[in-house]
Amino acid sequence: MTPEFHRDDRWWVSPFNVTDEVRRSFSLPPRVQIHDATLRDGEQTPGVVFSVADKVAIAEALAAVGVDLIEAGMPAVSGDDVSVIKQLVRLAPRSHY
Repeated sequence: MTPEFHRDDRWWVSPFNVTDEVRRSFSLPPRVQIHDATLRDGEQTPGVVFSVADKVAIAEALAAVGVDLIEAGMPAVSGDDVSVIKQLVRLAPRSHY
């Protein structure tokens, strides 16, 4: 892990993630699975609405970086969610939806 914890307009993590004292206390498993709810919970944020194309692009980016489980939405909520989920299953079989 590098001591860099911030890159403008790209990412930020707590500086405590790179402090030697904290890192020595880490007890991480050999593999960590990532479960992302951006596409489902993200739209519950006031003023946030994803188009079908937005959801597909976000899911493709998440799959490209190795996210294991992506919550793509609730098919019972809208026809758009049904469409997105069908597209994602075809486009990115590596991740689970």
